[in-house]
Amino acid sequence: MPKLATLDTYGAGVAAYGRADFPEAIAKWLQAADGGDSEALFQLGLMYGNGTGVKQDFAKALEYFTAAATNGHTDAEYSLGVLYGVGLGVEQDSAEAAYWYTKAAERGHTSALCNLAGLYEAGQGVTQDYLKAFELYGEAAQRGNVVAIFNLGVMAENGVGLEQDYERAIEFYRIAAEAGLAAAQYNIGVLYAQGLGSPTDVEKAKFWLSKAAAQGHKMATRNLDILSDLAS
Repeated sequence: MPKLATLDTYGAGVAAYGRADFPEAIAKWLQAADGGDSEALFQLGLMYGNGTGVKQDFAKALEYFTAAATNGHTDAEYSLGVLYGVGLGVEQDSAEAAYWYTKAAERGHTSALCNLAGLYEAGQGVTQDYLKAFELYGEAAQRGNVVAIFNLGVMAENGVGLEQDYERAIEFYRIAAEAGLAAAQYNIGVLYAQGLGSPTDVEKAKFWLSKAAAQGHKMATRNLDILSDLAS
């Protein structure tokens, strides 16, 4: 939350942003940021990171996110993890990304939990640890992170971090697929087509592959055509 001393200035920035007066929003948030308002600092980081009302400048976004994160702003900590992880406005640094994701994850930031799990799974910036990755994906999944749920399915399907379990993979994929994730729709379709984790079910396979194909998933379209050719 913004500091009380800058609530009015910060709020004026929010109002200006709401009416798409971005120069005024930036001006007000700069005033609030000068008073140490971490939310204003974060919003300025977003403006520069997204190029809203200003020329996109990831280095500037990094500067504002760092200032906000130093004050304990969770979303800013996560955003720093993204910038360091991808290498936007700064040299790519997986270890630094892991540091900031960990800070945000400790505060319960769902996407930070998921991204940190990915680093542990890949061994990027941290010592590779599949069990830790599975644990973090699980925490994110419990908070409703669809990508984390999908990744749990991938780990179960491939036997990474736990014993290979196609039935469990289908359970994870179904949740993510029903939430609209094309990759999950494709994966569950393939498992049904191959009879892994359940008896072969071509109709269910077609159903989920069609869902993924409708979202532009190319492999889903290709496999759907193969199934259609086999049925003809």
